[in-house]
Amino acid sequence: MMISRRAVAKVHSGLKPSLNTTFPTRSLSTAPQTLEPSSTATPTRTCPHLRKVPSLPLVGSMIPQHSKIPKFELDKQYELNNTIRALYGNFMTMGFPGFGKGLHGTMYNIFDPHEMAKIVRSEGSNPSGAVEQLWLWRRALRDSESALISQKNDGTAQKYDYGLLDQGDGWKRQRTFLQTGMLDPRAARGFVPGIVAAAE
Repeated sequence: MMISRRAVAKVHSGLKPSLNTTFPTRSLSTAPQTLEPSSTATPTRTCPHLRKVPSLPLVGSMIPQHSKIPKFELDKQYELNNTIRALYGNFMTMGFPGFGKGLHGTMYNIFDPHEMAKIVRSEGSNPSGAVEQLWLWRRALRDSESALISQKNDGTAQKYDYGLLDQGDGWKRQRTFLQTGMLDPRAARGFVPGIVAAAE
């Protein structure tokens, strides 16, 4: 998952020690056991180590001969993620032009759910995400005068509010509307007949 530099910097300083989780061991013996005073049920965690996938300007990490990761193919994305994680661990940067930042298209990837939860919490009610980088979609929606796009009159440099493809109040308003009408469990039940018919 792509995460912003700001979110990483904000959370990284508050990370607790170790990704190596240790658990108390249990004997298979049926004899009663007494826990030692030093035993704890709380796992020990350390700050994940940031590793870098080799990358080049303009093409990022997309050349397998340089980056040493398999060629990116959309239909094999999940297998690719597992391979990258096996090679580089739970926290890494890689170049992905079009989604990442700068000349290399640098993006941060984190696979550890505990650390990801910290980042999600730190973003507050207006999170940022990869959809903000979809400039072609934003432009197409703007040029077609889509109802999802509105003009801004708040004096900022950005003239348009791109709603679901943006960050801030516009995103939150549209996301809340969709969540109520589409993702609510009661509303979702209404989709079942159509889904069944399509499946048959």
